[in-house]
Amino acid sequence: MMHPTDRASAPQAPGERRNLTVLFADLSESTRLADAMQAEHYALMLRDLRALYQSVVPRHGGTVVRIQGDGMLAIFGHPQMREDDGRRATEAALELHQLVRLMRPPGSSGQWPHGQELSLHSGIHAGIVLVEEGDAVRGRFDLLGNTPNFAARLSDQAGADEILVSEETLGLHCHYFQTSERRLVLLKGRSSALAVYAIKGRAAIGRRFEASQQRGLAPFVGRKFELLQLKLALAEAQQGRPAWINIRASAGVGKTRLTEEFLARTATQNCQVQRGYCESYLSAEPLQPYLQMLRALASQGLGIAAALLTAEAAARPAGLLQLLQALARQRPQVIFIDDLQWADDASLLLLHRVYALAREQQLPLLLLTASRPQETELQADGARVLELAPFDASDAEQAIVQLLPDTDPFVALDIQRHAGGNPLFIEELCHAIKHEHAGRRALIRPRADSAGQAWLAALTLSRVARLAPEQAALLRAAAVIGNVIPTWLLQRLTGCTEQDPAVLALAERDFVFPDRRAGFFRFKHGLTRDVVYESIGWHERQAMHRHIAAELRSQVHDTPRQATDELLGYHAAAAEQWAEAALHAERAGDQALAASALDRAKKQYRAALTALEHLPSSGVIDMRWVAIAQRFGIACVFDASRADLRVLQHAVQLAQGSGDADLIARADYWLGYASYALGEVREGLLHCERGLLAAQVKQPPNGALLAQLLGAQGQLLAAAADYPAALGLLDQAIAFLRPLNQATVPPARPAVSLAYSLACRAYVLGDQGQFGEAHACFDEALAIIQGSNHAVEASVQGWRAAVFLWQGRWPEARQAAAEAQRIGGLVRSLFTYSMGHAVCAFADWETERSAASALGLQVAANWLASRGGGLFSSLIHGWRAELLAEQGDAAGARLQVAQALRRARQRDWIGVAMAYRAAARLAADAGQAARASHYLAAAQRVAALRGSAHEAAVNQLCAAELALALGEPAQHQLSEAAASFEALNMAWHLQKTRRLMACV
Repeated sequence: MMHPTDRASAPQAPGERRNLTVLFADLSESTRLADAMQAEHYALMLRDLRALYQSVVPRHGGTVVRIQGDGMLAIFGHPQMREDDGRRATEAALELHQLVRLMRPPGSSGQWPHGQELSLHSGIHAGIVLVEEGDAVRGRFDLLGNTPNFAARLSDQAGADEILVSEETLGLHCHYFQTSERRLVLLKGRSSALAVYAIKGRAAIGRRFEASQQRGLAPFVGRKFELLQLKLALAEAQQGRPAWINIRASAGVGKTRLTEEFLARTATQNCQVQRGYCESYLSAEPLQPYLQMLRALASQGLGIAAALLTAEAAARPAGLLQLLQALARQRPQVIFIDDLQWADDASLLLLHRVYALAREQQLPLLLLTASRPQETELQADGARVLELAPFDASDAEQAIVQLLPDTDPFVALDIQRHAGGNPLFIEELCHAIKHEHAGRRALIRPRADSAGQAWLAALTLSRVARLAPEQAALLRAAAVIGNVIPTWLLQRLTGCTEQDPAVLALAERDFVFPDRRAGFFRFKHGLTRDVVYESIGWHERQAMHRHIAAELRSQVHDTPRQATDELLGYHAAAAEQWAEAALHAERAGDQALAASALDRAKKQYRAALTALEHLPSSGVIDMRWVAIAQRFGIACVFDASRADLRVLQHAVQLAQGSGDADLIARADYWLGYASYALGEVREGLLHCERGLLAAQVKQPPNGALLAQLLGAQGQLLAAAADYPAALGLLDQAIAFLRPLNQATVPPARPAVSLAYSLACRAYVLGDQGQFGEAHACFDEALAIIQGSNHAVEASVQGWRAAVFLWQGRWPEARQAAAEAQRIGGLVRSLFTYSMGHAVCAFADWETERSAASALGLQVAANWLASRGGGLFSSLIHGWRAELLAEQGDAAGARLQVAQALRRARQRDWIGVAMAYRAAARLAADAGQAARASHYLAAAQRVAALRGSAHEAAVNQLCAAELALALGEPAQHQLSEAAASFEALNMAWHLQKTRRLMACV
């Protein structure tokens, strides 16, 4: 058995960093076989086996690196990288396995020992490999990194005559083969399981589009202009004015999908379609696309096509020309050739001859070809190039929603930014997220490797390999700078201005493009930038990052502070200058927090904390870590995740080690607040109580810190529906904070703690039916915060919208919720964005009863569900339970009721009365009067627990409606409900009640 040396660290002497596909193959049960054979016979068998290795691998475009004993290590992608290296390696393994099975033993026995068949077991994996020159011991090359190790371990796990290939290697190309079910394997040295396929054989497909069909095509999106152009060209061709349209775009932009959609629509146009494609694989034959057309025609019984197939190659072009001419005279023809960039010269020459003949004789013929830019120049008089652009933002969003219908809008935006409108990149990112993060997709953000596909990296790097050397060097420099490239920095690094031919060539080839801001370029696809960056050697990257950091420091007074700090923090970290990285990332986090850019603040604070962890441990570093973590906590409370809790829990541990009472109190405060944001009220109360105990140790206590802790505890108690205690604590906090806000007019910054405490007091009063006082509190809160676009403003508007809902003031509720959603989008707070969306949808449902509003509520629920819900998520469950019950979806409504009750166990009672009313309606619909009464009584108990006057009034109306449905008298209940609504100024509910009273 042969294994690579397990080396994952960077070598002393830098090698070349390559994206390679690695194939390991070993003879199965070789020890047992050698023991049972004569040494001379075993040596002959090894000679034949090694000869197979040496002949088969190069035939598929690979390189044999080392043969040791009966094992072989081969690579694909060096010296020439191809986008289908994974497929080539798999084809090579299949051929090797087949030929080894056919090997016959030397000597006269006629069979191998023990009656076994000779077989290999192989593993294939792709990724970044550091390639160094080898020697007689190490083989032709020395390969360093985990990729060859994982390929070897896959080979070890493979059974006799089995080929295991990682999903990362094949990606969409797996559909060229018959495979086992996708399965996960654990490999030594890898933290997560690796998805693999066992290769059974070849599949009967030849194009990547057919592979996409095997997986399932997403609905067709956009391309209205291009379809119209093709339709007009076909109409002209049918009138005897032949046309040649070449659809040109980079790989993955959707050339083939567009043409297939168009050809499907020609079925009703009385046209005959001839199809062919070109491929780069070594087995491609001359005149390949035309021979494919001939085979299709011969299978339909056309004798002349069968005759041409058997003719000499030299005679075929003339015969093909005559055949296409004859077909066009019978019926309009569409000739489609895909991937024209790989066509042989004879195919291109024949294509020109067909077009010239069609124009000369005015044949009803449309030539339709698809090619990539800069690879095939079509010099044909009258041929028109239709450039296919990547998706715009609207089409990209539509494509993502179709592939990931439950993903939240912020993840969708990240996918758009990373994919740059490339449909293939969008599809692969979505499929990777669906596979790897099912049930928690909203918690992730696309990373450089989040597509999980080395084949996509090969697709990108094969394009890079075709660049001129100066262009490739420029692209690498741009990738190190980042996704957005200041032109002055690129010039300092490379000497190239924005008008340099090499820079313009990169833009023409769809790598970079001018940003909307003058003086900047941007990568067209974030995924491309990441792949190029990862392909750069570590030493080269380090040197470039140090150079960039030095240039940025020299320009610190000429660029915006925040942009400089973000860039310096990033490049200093990449250069392992950890002290500087921590300093600038912390500053960038502070600037983002001040601008309410919460996601950027969290990202920068995390970077600062990571940098600090690389510095020697000390009390000073620990205290700085805690201080940054507390500001991180401010950003977390509006968009918290479970991962955030781990940071804040570590901050509590460090603070406790310091012995500083105030530090301990603040650390517990932020951990409690993050727990509150996640809807974990019990844990939040525990941490706030611990924080209060710590804060009271210091004498005299810090009044501002005590006010914050009291306010947080009051907010948690309000969330737990302990309203009397909550109001007492909120009033104490407000009494302390209000004078501070009034001390400076205008205040230096919005008093967010005061505004949110007032909003919490307002919704408590609103729930108790004191709507006038509630709106007065909201007005005061908004006077402090309105117009700031701060995350707290979104929270205030969100609660105001909820109180409007309780009153039945649907238009006002929608207006406030829309504002909450708008600000939530600006600050990237998924909770406030989703809750705003949900309130809008529920308000629309109450006024319109439309399917769109019901779907809108479901979408908002899905966004939050993917994160495990959150604060007050029982509201959404209550709304959905009522809606689904009314729609007659009993099973769906019961599920929402159950989820609302589950939230009640976390003391989240705000939507539970609604859920019980929905359960009562379901029971009444089923004729179960006793159960309906039981659920109504439960709804009333929840209303009493909260002291909720509006819930009690709605319960009375619900009781009357159910009595009427069951044929029972309801006049008394309606009268009581009307009196309650009138007293509470709930005009919409009062009108509804009076309409019912008029019908009784």
